[in-house]
Amino acid sequence: MFKKTLISLAVASSVGLTGCFDSGETGANANPDYLIEDTTIDTSIVRPIYDPNPIAADPKFPINADLILLLGATQSANYDFTGLSGGTSPADDAVNDLSGFSTSGAFTLKFDGSLNPVSVQAGATVFLLPVNVADAVEGVPEALPNTNPSGIIQSNPFDLAAIPNFRADVVSVDGGSDNAIRIVPLEPLAEGQKYLVIATNNIVGADGQPIERSVQDVNLADGVLGNPALANVKSILQASDALANGFLAQAIPQDTPESALAYTFTTNSDTDVLRAMMAPAAFGNALGQKIGFTAQLKAVRDNYPTLNFSQLTTKLGEIAQLAADLQAGDIDPSDLDAQELAAITALATVGPLTEPSDLQAAIGAEIGDTLHLPVPRPSFFNAAEPATDLATIQALAADPTNAIAQAAQQVQVSEGAIALPYFQSLPGETGAGIVTGSWSGSTSLEEDLNENLAPGQTVFSFLRDIDGTLNVNGYFPFPEQNATTTVPVVVFSPVLDGSPAQPAACAGTNGAGKPEGVTIFQHGITVDRSVSMLPAILLAQSACQTVVAIDQPLHGLAGASTGTVAGLSALDADALTTDVEAAINLLDPNDPNQAAVIAQLNALISADYIGERHFGYTANASLQPVQAPLADISSGSLFINPLNMMNSRDNLRQGVVDLLNVAASIQTFDINKDFAPGDLAGVPVNFIGHSLGGISGTVFASLANDATLNATLNGTYAQAGVPLSNFTFPTLNSVVLHNTSGQVTRLIENSPAFSGQVLGGLANAGVTQGTSDFESFFYVFQSISDAGDPVNFAKGLGASTSNLLVTEVVGDTTVPNEANVNPLSPAFSAPLTGTEPLMALLDLGAGGSNLADGNDLNLLQAGDTSGSPTPVAVFFDGSNPCTTANHGTFVAPIVPNEACGGAADTSAAFSVMVTQTARALSGLSVPATPSNIDALGTSPTLANALDQDEQAAP
Repeated sequence: MFKKTLISLAVASSVGLTGCFDSGETGANANPDYLIEDTTIDTSIVRPIYDPNPIAADPKFPINADLILLLGATQSANYDFTGLSGGTSPADDAVNDLSGFSTSGAFTLKFDGSLNPVSVQAGATVFLLPVNVADAVEGVPEALPNTNPSGIIQSNPFDLAAIPNFRADVVSVDGGSDNAIRIVPLEPLAEGQKYLVIATNNIVGADGQPIERSVQDVNLADGVLGNPALANVKSILQASDALANGFLAQAIPQDTPESALAYTFTTNSDTDVLRAMMAPAAFGNALGQKIGFTAQLKAVRDNYPTLNFSQLTTKLGEIAQLAADLQAGDIDPSDLDAQELAAITALATVGPLTEPSDLQAAIGAEIGDTLHLPVPRPSFFNAAEPATDLATIQALAADPTNAIAQAAQQVQVSEGAIALPYFQSLPGETGAGIVTGSWSGSTSLEEDLNENLAPGQTVFSFLRDIDGTLNVNGYFPFPEQNATTTVPVVVFSPVLDGSPAQPAACAGTNGAGKPEGVTIFQHGITVDRSVSMLPAILLAQSACQTVVAIDQPLHGLAGASTGTVAGLSALDADALTTDVEAAINLLDPNDPNQAAVIAQLNALISADYIGERHFGYTANASLQPVQAPLADISSGSLFINPLNMMNSRDNLRQGVVDLLNVAASIQTFDINKDFAPGDLAGVPVNFIGHSLGGISGTVFASLANDATLNATLNGTYAQAGVPLSNFTFPTLNSVVLHNTSGQVTRLIENSPAFSGQVLGGLANAGVTQGTSDFESFFYVFQSISDAGDPVNFAKGLGASTSNLLVTEVVGDTTVPNEANVNPLSPAFSAPLTGTEPLMALLDLGAGGSNLADGNDLNLLQAGDTSGSPTPVAVFFDGSNPCTTANHGTFVAPIVPNEACGGAADTSAAFSVMVTQTARALSGLSVPATPSNIDALGTSPTLANALDQDEQAAP
């Protein structure tokens, strides 16, 4: 439950928050719950369960009310506009880090009785309206987040052209019947946007009576206050109700209904974190505004150390006005007290230090240092070996007709390592850091900027959480790098020596020694980089692709076979160090070029950690890390962590940042062992993501192909002071996504493969499906996960990337095709979850409006006979996962499976998937399946992707 505390909100100052402050415990009626039964209240009328009094014994806010983000305003001088909760559950911990609410999550409004579902209609009796707000600090829009409802522009409150596409479902929760309205976005809401939620009294209860406002809402908004500290809450309630009724009067001029529930919420803009990790220079202006404002705030706080944040922002406005009056000669210095004069002097002192030109120089000096920049990272590769030496290929070679074994004769494999920046926590002595850690704000950035602006002084300090934590979110998108980790990388390359072993596909235009393309491959959850082996060998041989694969965070070679597909070697720190030192001894430190290589190699073996990315830990039954020998480790078993939502979110974000750095490093790889990095320079770059690899890959590809971010990043490289020359971050030529999805949290709920463990753990903690607590838990989880969720990046990818291939296995039991029409019972409908909703968002980004028509994202299903130009969506028959296709088909044609009589053989579909992938990577149209291979399937739910068929029952 949310902390029972006093709230004070902005009502006057353009600088920030203001209002009265009281302990909430000393005044009369501090807990104004009505202890005497009010016999005038008609209890037969259904009302929202809504007690917006934050000092009541049991306040009840909608899970996404702006009030939750504002509760900390008067608690201390620290306040960064994140939520406030006094509990200790994972959801409470996450609320304390929320900078806004989910753009895609469905939220539930509970009522104290049953509703008539027919009366609940989106856009008729339930409204979700985007609200226009003014700058929290006038003229400096990035200085503070505009969470406060007092910032709504009363003269033009609504942006009616941007009303979102949503659905209002009536559901049953907590053992009731039809006692909740579930507002379900059908497309992601705008980021960093304030919305007004309205439920009107045209909604009726099961007995036909119109609903009414909650008793607590009416008493607090319209009654006499027993505690003046609630005056600002009262003002917000009145303003929300007036705003709602004003809209209804205009929208429904005849028989105008009244608002029965009205409140605002603000969506997060946490995707800016990864955007800032891609191109920090794009966020320099916003950072400068934050520095300038917090410098002024600190000048006041230093002279008024007992004030809370709300009072500080008010005092800042007062001192700024006094300074202006003093400068104009309107007041005499003798009229001011010592504190006021000291604060005015302090403000005048910080002003010159925070001039835009000074800030620009100070911030620019941090790019690539305390501000992350994707740059070529140190890497090292052992001498290439024939792919035919790999254990799995040797086993396949027992069949002389095996296509993979034959292709391997023209392919070589290089195993090596790359040093990547790590923003998560290292395991520590017990491994606890793996599950307790999450990204924290860059205090190094803060320290360096202060030193740059005024050596030896502290000019400013960024806004903190109440506990002093510097959070990483859309307001402050700059994490602290905690470590450098040297982790494994494997490269599969076609033989490019001009001999008969060179594949015919490599007779292209990239010149001797260069492949036609470089493809980054990212694997799915609970496997490892070895699953790239079989498709990579075929792609290297048939499409002349060099395939580069790393592990996801907390994954790596493990198990009895040392990897999902046997043949690769685990990265050993001692062996790598020996090999690198031997290589260094062959180089001349007096040669400037070789000296640079020596420095890179020394950095590689000086990392904070060297080894497999699971750090030698696996999950026990309680999802806690346990150190174990390689054979007993389950790769990725600690990646999903519902016990720490921020940890799960940042595992996803870390995976995206890893891909950005690999993409930046490819053209400096030395896989020929000639100590002349650049074997792959100038070669087009592609991406393949499977399952979880498609989740992180959708985000990565969207960032890489964002024209503005890409140009900004490459502009940064070109500036003086950045230690790069003749370097360009690539735009991805082709993107292939196999069996993937967006809205990760509801994917977990609707995945037969993964839901059992997660939902069982929640049920053991008393949080079960069908309860409002469960829905709140997943809404908060999605609000946290938004920062790295494909659902928020898919439109951008569709808009930027024309050569796009997305595949689905119809009936996939790991990643659901969709969860709109057929959610995994008893889950509620989740129209943004699954492969088909992701396809639909890509289609919208490409300019489409209806996935099912196949006009913009071409559809390739059973019965199609001609090739389709990309972008294209392909559907495979998964009716029999033992013989047709299954979730893992793309990475292996035959896998052990006891349920399939010993093995699942989906070779036909595997062949088609690889062939189509090769065509997409080559920039060619995707061919229809050959007539002798019946691998393609037909989806029965396409028309309902993003709820396009409005008549379909959810």
